[in-house]
Amino acid sequence: MHASILKYFAEVARSGSIRKASEELHVATSAVSRQIKKLEDELGTPLFERFSDGLRLTSAGEIVLRHAKETLHEYEIMKSNLGDLHGKNTGRVHIAALDSLAIQFLPEFVSGFHKKHPAVDFRIRTDNYNNIFRFLAEGDVDIGVTFDLARPHDMKLIHGVRMPLMAIVAKTHPLARQKSVTLQECAQFNMLLQLDNEVMSSMIAVELGALNRVGRTLVATNNQMMLKPMILAGEGVAFFTPLGLLRELEAGDAVALSIAGSKLQDLEVGIVVSRRRQLTHATQVVAQSMGEELSKFAGKINTLVSR
Repeated sequence: MHASILKYFAEVARSGSIRKASEELHVATSAVSRQIKKLEDELGTPLFERFSDGLRLTSAGEIVLRHAKETLHEYEIMKSNLGDLHGKNTGRVHIAALDSLAIQFLPEFVSGFHKKHPAVDFRIRTDNYNNIFRFLAEGDVDIGVTFDLARPHDMKLIHGVRMPLMAIVAKTHPLARQKSVTLQECAQFNMLLQLDNEVMSSMIAVELGALNRVGRTLVATNNQMMLKPMILAGEGVAFFTPLGLLRELEAGDAVALSIAGSKLQDLEVGIVVSRRRQLTHATQVVAQSMGEELSKFAGKINTLVSR
């Protein structure tokens, strides 16, 4: 119904590369390139600046992108409304979430939701909390699942759960027998830190600095999955919410310790949407169902870490 050129253009704008866009769209690179050239010829203006490291939107391209996003979103709303006429949820829901949620919670949620609503599909990306808010503001995603911290005024919290930052160690680690630890105690061991997580990294640095202690960072990475085997091997102390570690906590292979006297205990994770974006019926159902499942998931975690 809507020319594929809008989807092609929006994906090239998002990825900054015709090759990456063609891979995401499962379309030949030549086809994407041809459509972009056709659109530029039709509008009579360049939409991208070409650089050695990729493509960037021109001022005209920014205007066209806004139109493309609005048109594609209105199309999704129309499909969802048609599905309502037949008594079923249908459409595509775009989600941006913290990477820890992609380890267990999101796969289980999507599988369960799909069984009840097979006509709904998902596009999910992971990122840090600032970028998740940016994706929502720019209309790139429908739902964000992130820390409810310094939430912009144009973002609405649908559902939130308490999910404190904790010190995570292996069951064999010297700190594992304690119920809680101080950051000063943690600083005596190697630290396993996550890059691109400005919430945790900056707050840990501030609190360690207040104690005039500097912990040795053995590894810092933007991939939580890389840190997990190092935690389980007893290589050091990591600072995470337990969201991506439920299986290890249930098996007793990892221990989550509260951080005594730390403001990091007050963190919450929430399901967030933009106040300025009309949600499809399918997106509303996903957000409501996800909130219910997130509460159950958090309940399991809280039972494990409090015993």
